[in-house]
Amino acid sequence: MSSHRGRRPLGWLSALGLGLALLGTSACGDTDGLTVPAEAQASCQGEDPTDAMKMATATMLPGRVCGACHSTGGQAKNSPWTVSGTLFANKTSGCNSGEGLPNMVVEILYGQDDPQGAYKYGQVQPKGRLTTNSVGNFYTATKFTAPMIARVCETTGPDCSTAKRVQTMIQKVGQDPATGATVRVDCNLCHYAGGQALTRIYLP
Repeated sequence: MSSHRGRRPLGWLSALGLGLALLGTSACGDTDGLTVPAEAQASCQGEDPTDAMKMATATMLPGRVCGACHSTGGQAKNSPWTVSGTLFANKTSGCNSGEGLPNMVVEILYGQDDPQGAYKYGQVQPKGRLTTNSVGNFYTATKFTAPMIARVCETTGPDCSTAKRVQTMIQKVGQDPATGATVRVDCNLCHYAGGQALTRIYLP
């Protein structure tokens, strides 16, 4: 995708796109929220979460792979997110850095035109506008139409289309290439220095 004036192409958000923001009565581990499996910690190598980060709240475990628990059959199977992630201020932000961006908008967009003409590529999907919380986490259990793309921005407007600070992802996500089935979009599975996307999800 080419860059638009006032916007930067999003070199982040590839392959599986968007990964954390955990909430609900089940934590990523025991009922006290103190156990974090290796799968969740994979995107935060060398950064052990604090006890406060392990507690089952909306601000738990920024930057970690939420789908390790928040998926069907996972430890937090009562809260299986369809899209989740953490938005940071910098592409190299650490999980424990405190650089998560609050009150930013994350939009889930259609990744292609509907053959029947019901929607167009790049339109915001129903319930596809999320807001990051105090640590930059965002998440939803809404079922979206795949494939999808996403964009993040700072705006008080109706959508990100007129925002001055905006990043739009390039690669389509959320669809199994072999079967065409919709799959979970777990950003932090790819968005870290050693992951496929190489950077955090960020908004400079």
